[in-house]
Amino acid sequence: MVDEVLEAHSAGSPTDEAVRWTDLEPVQLAQQLLARAGYRRRSLRKALSTGDVDPHERDRQFRLIATLRRQARARGVPVLCVDTRKKERLGHLPRRGSCYSTDVQFVYDRDYRHLATGVLVPHGVYDYHGNAGFITLGTSRETSACVCDAIALAWQEDRAEHYPHAQQILLTFDAGAANAARSLRFKEDLVALSRRFGQRLRVALYPPYTSKWHPIEHRLFCHVARRLSGVILDSHQTALEAVQRTHTQTGLTVTPRLLDTLHEMGRKCSETFLDINDKFIRHDPVLGK
Repeated sequence: MVDEVLEAHSAGSPTDEAVRWTDLEPVQLAQQLLARAGYRRRSLRKALSTGDVDPHERDRQFRLIATLRRQARARGVPVLCVDTRKKERLGHLPRRGSCYSTDVQFVYDRDYRHLATGVLVPHGVYDYHGNAGFITLGTSRETSACVCDAIALAWQEDRAEHYPHAQQILLTFDAGAANAARSLRFKEDLVALSRRFGQRLRVALYPPYTSKWHPIEHRLFCHVARRLSGVILDSHQTALEAVQRTHTQTGLTVTPRLLDTLHEMGRKCSETFLDINDKFIRHDPVLGK
């Protein structure tokens, strides 16, 4: 193989057959050899599933969610996409990205946890048809109660006035974490949220491994992430002001709020709910699980 590569890039002395030379640098020779052998630089591809995925079932759920959204729009029912972003640490810690400033900004050379002055749990609620976002910055932990409190805050402080005659709300979630489809704690908290609103809640969850198709990811979170890029989150107020400045040319507006409620981890659903949950929850005939 080496001889084949060198043949087109070699010359020799007309008086001494033992003297030959090539115009290839060592790096160029190595690259051509690797290419001929079928080698090239490759990145790792996330393709191995950690669970069983039925593509036909997944497609049915996508079609169902699309139908529910169309029906909701025709009937004036609000469609709220709900999800949680990764936690943000407060303090003078290094962050990805850059921003405009009049001077150099200094941060620690490491992002160790003990250097942080606090933590934020950003939770988003995106009005699909209204193109409006509501970001709750929690100071506790991501639990089903935290998720429902964030929805309640978004609805009561921002979205309810835009849907004064709504008798139902369509909520879309990912299928895991605090709002997992099989979580009884989450279902009990949703029932309590429905009572709190005095409205029916229609819930649809995206199939496993499809969270990036949830509209909140590419309609809200990507713009919030860009606004937070390179910003030193040294306080709750700084984070709130940065999120509030999020907007797009298509009219997206974002309202931020601080949620300083303490949410308990490891909470289990009540024994009463275990006995009566079927009275409050009706599963859809299409992929009700």
